[in-house]
Amino acid sequence: MSTRASHATQVTANEQLAQHLATLHSDPQLGDTSRQWQMTLLFYAAVHWVEHQFQHKSYPASFDHQTRKKRLRQIWVSQKPAIRAYLLLEHFSRRARYEGWIPTDADLQDAQHYLTHVKTSLI
Repeated sequence: MSTRASHATQVTANEQLAQHLATLHSDPQLGDTSRQWQMTLLFYAAVHWVEHQFQHKSYPASFDHQTRKKRLRQIWVSQKPAIRAYLLLEHFSRRARYEGWIPTDADLQDAQHYLTHVKTSLI
């Protein structure tokens, strides 16, 4: 992503696709996978939000998760709950993608809450 608008657009697109995937949760063949990808999309909405905010503050783009987390902790020192929310989203996404974890409705609601916290606190 090279522009602020593209990160902001990606946040919206990821959130909309995550909402669409929720309509597939009851599908016997796609339900589990839709839950896993919904969780992953919520995390990547947070990633793009953070990158959008970095650009707004004239920081260079982060090209990996480690750099992004280090920069998060440096820039938003006083926003520990929001950083924790971001890290929980990353953790949940990794579990869903790499460990086969199937998020419940409550897990996905928590993730949406964490994303909202990130978006309202890291500005």
